[in-house]
Amino acid sequence: MAAFKQFLTAFGLAGLTLLACAPMARAQSDAAPDVAKPEAALNPPEKLDVEQHRIAEKYKHLEEVLLRMAELNAATDPRRAALLKKAVKQSKEQLINVRFERLVELLGKDQLSRALENQADLGKDLSAILELLLSENRAKRIENEKARIREYLKRLSKIIRQEKDIQGRTAGGDDPKRLAGEQKKIAEKTGGLAKDIQENEEQAEGDDKSSKGESSKGESSKGESSKGESSKGESSKGASGKGKSAQQEQSQNPAQKRLKAAQQRMKEAEEKLKAAQRQGAAEKQEEAIRELEEAKAELEEILRQLREEEIERILAMLEARFRKMLRMQEEVYEGTLRLDKVPPTERTHNHEIEASRLSGKQTRIVVEVDKALLLLREDGTAVAFPEAVEQMRDDMHQVVQRLARAKVGKITQGIEEDILAALKDMIEALKKAQQDMEDKKPPPGQPPPPGQPQEPPLVDVLAELRMIRALQMRVNTRTARYSKLIEGQQAENTDLVEALQRLAKREQRIHRVTRDLQMGKNQ
Repeated sequence: MAAFKQFLTAFGLAGLTLLACAPMARAQSDAAPDVAKPEAALNPPEKLDVEQHRIAEKYKHLEEVLLRMAELNAATDPRRAALLKKAVKQSKEQLINVRFERLVELLGKDQLSRALENQADLGKDLSAILELLLSENRAKRIENEKARIREYLKRLSKIIRQEKDIQGRTAGGDDPKRLAGEQKKIAEKTGGLAKDIQENEEQAEGDDKSSKGESSKGESSKGESSKGESSKGESSKGASGKGKSAQQEQSQNPAQKRLKAAQQRMKEAEEKLKAAQRQGAAEKQEEAIRELEEAKAELEEILRQLREEEIERILAMLEARFRKMLRMQEEVYEGTLRLDKVPPTERTHNHEIEASRLSGKQTRIVVEVDKALLLLREDGTAVAFPEAVEQMRDDMHQVVQRLARAKVGKITQGIEEDILAALKDMIEALKKAQQDMEDKKPPPGQPPPPGQPQEPPLVDVLAELRMIRALQMRVNTRTARYSKLIEGQQAENTDLVEALQRLAKREQRIHRVTRDLQMGKNQ
């Protein structure tokens, strides 16, 4: 990622150099730069040509590095690998390398005006690729922010318990001087929490402002406010100070505001305790508790929103991956049907080669399944969905082995049909989960309905139950299919016996998942 940022920086500098040297370059001849000359001997257009060529070579190398990183991350971090491959694919589709070569050619011919136009367009496309690569950081930022919010909530819950305790002892007649000292400590803890939240907010806001050039705006405003008479300047400065305070107040985290208000009520309670005014102190403590509870609700809402964003990303990624698998699986199934149409007596070695090729394609689908399963396991809030994916993967392994042995008959086809049905069920379930999330969102400006969990699971219990039902229906369908292949009272075909044994184990796994869901293991 750092290499890509460095590359874009170099690209931007090259563009600025081109703009600076354009007037001088127009007076030069159309001759291409002599790269054999020492660089110090090159004129400005020739230097631009050489520099642009170097950047083009760096970009080619960068694409190779991204692909290599994708290969290395495929097993341990499939999401990053997929992102890197997508970035390279986008680069290829936009002909970035070809356009770099075109820029070198234009600069070599001293066609600076056209080079400027091409360079501007290329810069936009490079920025889009950079945004794609940086999108990976959003998932990590969400997780880090969730961890901070959880820590805030843990500290806040402790403060609430302590404040309720001291309020009870205030009303119960405990020593007011001792209570005043304890109240002071709780107020300090509350202020410390508010300060920590503020520092994190300011750091995030500062990063955003620096990227948007807010500092230059500040300098401009400062310069304008210095104009005019001295008295006007002073009043302007005062107004500016008030405006700045108001702006800071407005940009505060809602929980931070509540904590500061609670701290103030605690200080007032402390003063009343020092004056032995129990009733007044208890009232201020009650007000502080209300502010703390409101702060807790604000933090819980932030946590819920972060989790919803995370869920949206995961569901979208899973749907895209399952759609890809469905297309690949349909190709394998069509190939299996095509091979099975050839009578056994007419099959040749080419038939075995084609079956082996289909086995290899099925193996590649298994790799995609493993990536989806990793996403589900990393999330850890679903129980039926991972089981459905694991069962589908087991079926795919069977297909890999059967196709490798050129077994393309009814049993193999039946397993492939179950895989296709499973993929379609999952895609529909994921689409519905995304739609349900959208429907549950409150209108802008309205609070969410009460009772919503801070960190909801990836899919709700109803979606999990639907998936369990789909798993059971597939077991039922496969049982009926196998029963038609049994001749006599019981199965004697080795393949069929093994298939029935696997089916029995699958029924046990469905029972286990149902029990896990009942016990709330998806929470």
